[in-house]
Amino acid sequence: MDDRNPLTGLPGNSSIEMNLRKLVIREGGTAAYVDIVDFKPFNDYYGFALGDSVIRRLGQILEESIPDYFVGHIGGDDFICVGKGRSFATGVENARQRFRSIVPGFYTSRDRELGGIETFDREGSYKFLPLLDIAVVFTDSDEKNITVESLAKKAGRTKKLLKGEQIAEPVFPVLRQAIELGYPVENTKALIEACGVLREEGAVAVLAEILKGRCSWSLRKSAALALGYIGNVQCTELLMSALRDSNPHVRTRSVEGLVISMGRESGPLIAPMLDDKSTWVRRSVLRGIGYAGWHDGLHFLRLRATGKASGVRINTSQERKAALDGIAMLSPAEEAEFLSELCRTAGYFPKDGAYKALCSVGTDAAAEEVIGRNDTIPGVLNLSAMSDDNLRRLEIIATGSLSDDDSVVTGALRFLEGFSLDFSHSTTAELRNCLGSFSGDLFRRLVILLDSRGLAADMSCIARVASRIDSGQQIGTSALTAFLGWVARKGGVSPGSLLKSFLRGDRRAVAASAALTVRSLASRDLTRMKNGKTISQSLSF
Repeated sequence: MDDRNPLTGLPGNSSIEMNLRKLVIREGGTAAYVDIVDFKPFNDYYGFALGDSVIRRLGQILEESIPDYFVGHIGGDDFICVGKGRSFATGVENARQRFRSIVPGFYTSRDRELGGIETFDREGSYKFLPLLDIAVVFTDSDEKNITVESLAKKAGRTKKLLKGEQIAEPVFPVLRQAIELGYPVENTKALIEACGVLREEGAVAVLAEILKGRCSWSLRKSAALALGYIGNVQCTELLMSALRDSNPHVRTRSVEGLVISMGRESGPLIAPMLDDKSTWVRRSVLRGIGYAGWHDGLHFLRLRATGKASGVRINTSQERKAALDGIAMLSPAEEAEFLSELCRTAGYFPKDGAYKALCSVGTDAAAEEVIGRNDTIPGVLNLSAMSDDNLRRLEIIATGSLSDDDSVVTGALRFLEGFSLDFSHSTTAELRNCLGSFSGDLFRRLVILLDSRGLAADMSCIARVASRIDSGQQIGTSALTAFLGWVARKGGVSPGSLLKSFLRGDRRAVAASAALTVRSLASRDLTRMKNGKTISQSLSF
């Protein structure tokens, strides 16, 4: 029985359980549970279409990073990888770094500049959530009765046994009544799209009536999108019919709906729409090929990236950009040379689109283009297939950008977060120095980066932050608590150094974090004293 996940094409739960029993319990291998941190808020914020693209991309990266080992897709944003030895662990870590390097491409430019989104988290609190990252939990044969559920529990995620949540009060009966009573169009559109967001299969009949009836094109457009989210066989048939709708906006949404509901299988179905008279439809197809992950459609993207758009008063640049966006989403390494040539071709437009696509694809061609510009690290830069020498040269550019404005710093930090080599001494020194200037989420991300690289705080770090607190600078409570958590874990300073500016501060959350940090530092010191080791005295404030 083929249990492959329809979204990624990877083996599903039956195959996962079989490989856990065989390769881990019997043969002594290791399982890695991989999931995306704070994926649900991202999915709610940007929508299922982009969320599915993120999941497909992670599955692709895992397959490419550990090609000789098993990769399975539990469902949603959860994966299981099974292997053995250092090469397996290294491959999983490389996948994490590759994922970090491409994630900014799924965000709007504004959210990339901010470094994340402001939305509700899993607990229902409204907060800032940084760019997506993945969490990895390893387990081996020493643990008995390993199952998908036990791995999920160890990773700290509550797994749902049902596919979706039961809706006590469905939306579609209200939608039907709205159609019958002539409810205002904008309100009705909201109901239509609510049915799609909640994936209410009971809404398909009324959505079909809207799509085939005499409703306005505005309602038909929303119905097509909702059908894409619901995504059953009947929805696909309705969307295929809607590709012949008289209105280009409805046809555009129908293309997008097919991509959402069918993934890469939508590619051959939407490709003929490249001959549509509407540039909006053609652009949706070009981007859709990339979002769907349909690699067989790559030749269409190449042709349209260099061709001239048909029609009167049609913007060729915009259609080429859509094709380049499709290439960027597919990110085939073999296209790096083609994109690099476009960047160098005199008179080619849109050159910025070619450059962004090349950066999404990665390889040394992308590295050399960035280095040649000697500007800043772009918002999206795929670090895969880059030589150590080029990575070092990019590291210099990133480190030199840390004193720039926030949008540039965000790209530099993202590069350093995905950087696979050890930091140079100058990079480490500059990162510590930035504790004296960064605030808010940039400060918090900086601390997490230092922590993840195993770098400890020193007295200069404490002095920089304490000086800013004493002068009334606003660093941010969550940023300061992250800083203190790093100090607690990595040590490097004396408990007394936290007295004045941290323990005695006005903010309760900071003082509480400082108290726990003091305990951790003192406990470490006292253990050393018990073992007869000398404790060096550090400056207190």
